[in-house]
Amino acid sequence: MGVSVGMINSNKNQLITSCSSGEPNWSYIPSASNATKAEAEYVAEIKELARRAATAKSTAERDVIDRKVLQLRAGYLSDVAPDRKRLYQSAKNAMSRNNGSNTKCRGIGELTLLDFLEQSEGHGSLADKQFALAGGGMLTCPILTTGGYGAVIECQGAKVLSNTGNGWSYEMTPAELAKKKQFYSIYWSEYRSAKGNSELAALPDYLEERNVFDAKA
Repeated sequence: MGVSVGMINSNKNQLITSCSSGEPNWSYIPSASNATKAEAEYVAEIKELARRAATAKSTAERDVIDRKVLQLRAGYLSDVAPDRKRLYQSAKNAMSRNNGSNTKCRGIGELTLLDFLEQSEGHGSLADKQFALAGGGMLTCPILTTGGYGAVIECQGAKVLSNTGNGWSYEMTPAELAKKKQFYSIYWSEYRSAKGNSELAALPDYLEERNVFDAKA
């Protein structure tokens, strides 16, 4: 399954990531209940990846490590993250009701949120509507410059999941931003130690600096 992984130049907006099916790639996106390890296990893995990054011999090797860092970070942040999976499913359910029985040949369980948005032509302008979601979220569907509708799911004062034509992205909540800071504090501390240079300046979150790359799930 193809996965597109990229960057957004903002401290709160993180990572464009989508499966080839059009679904968000949850391997890279924090969501409540995705935290499957104890804190000590996460810390040990963060340090291990930092040591591997510090001794990486090639760009290809570093890219592999970076993808693993992103996946580990998603799990680490999930402890304080909104339930993005539930919000996404609730948005699909809301659009299913909005579209009535107008579905594609695929089973309804296989349709993505974007599929439902694509089928919404003729059901009135979605841009004028808001859909309340389970868990206190809200779905809006802005009109895209390329045509059709996008999806923006807001919760806890943040755009926790959105797709406005470039793939799925998410905005971090204040709790996630604080947890992210902890993650990289552990990571770069171990990185500097492995480099043998305690004076090495803390490096920025590479998501704001690196070019877009493709991965395979």
